[in-house]
Amino acid sequence: MGRISDWMARRKQFEPAGHRVGGGMAEVRLSRLVRSVSGDAKVWDGLRIPDLENNGRREIDMVIAGKEETLFVEQKHWSGELNFKDGCFLQTQRSGNIIDHGDIHSWTERKMKLIQTIHKERTDENIVNPKVIIVLSNKNLVINNAPKNLMIMNEMDLIKYLEDQSLNKPEKLLIETLEGFGTWDSIHFHGGMSLNGDIMTIGLDLDDWMIEIDDLKTLNISHKNKFYHLLTRINSTLEVQGEKPQLVRGFIGQPSIYMHVVGENEPREINLSYLFKIELSKRPKPWGVNPGE
Repeated sequence: MGRISDWMARRKQFEPAGHRVGGGMAEVRLSRLVRSVSGDAKVWDGLRIPDLENNGRREIDMVIAGKEETLFVEQKHWSGELNFKDGCFLQTQRSGNIIDHGDIHSWTERKMKLIQTIHKERTDENIVNPKVIIVLSNKNLVINNAPKNLMIMNEMDLIKYLEDQSLNKPEKLLIETLEGFGTWDSIHFHGGMSLNGDIMTIGLDLDDWMIEIDDLKTLNISHKNKFYHLLTRINSTLEVQGEKPQLVRGFIGQPSIYMHVVGENEPREINLSYLFKIELSKRPKPWGVNPGE
């Protein structure tokens, strides 16, 4: 029964939730569009900033840094209708249900100020002309009476803004600060589902190697899941893409990684047999770590 269970685990499919697919595709699209027009500016996605007050790290969707200004971008892919009241973003869904998303601008501004403080403490330099931009990327969203004092844009508004600004390369110290923040690790399931979070252990004698990585790493996982593979021994292989010397691990059974998934209260084990790819973020520099985590 063990081999049958292992074989079935390698064939199991996990379909993503529809709203996650739409939001994820919108983030990828915006990232590609921004990079196509950003010129000498530098662009970072999903930076995580230490927040000592709340004992964690906060994610900002995108930072676009130029010599003339630095843009802190929060992207939302909501549909329906959007209204504003006392700073709050109120989304009315097609069902008529109203969701109060709170003051998205102030929350993004707070994350911007966290980065400003860290950069100032590290370098004794200020970030030049910082701005918060809220990008509402879903064309099906009706926006009513957006506050004039906020920079609220759609995708193409942001692209035109960047083309008009023609930003130059940011200062080296700012690049170093932003490069020192980590991002999420990602795991990809058969069937299309993906999860983000912090991978705490991989196993397969790779944990010491993982602690030391200083760049993004992709781990490709292949599984032998044909019926006749019930009779073979090594049925799965994990390979670190582009690693020199080659780093490969074969495994049998159903070993697990240990991961704290975004939005979940506690870390949990996730079966490696369910996955075809792991993306490891580079480890953050000291100023990108929250000691309380």
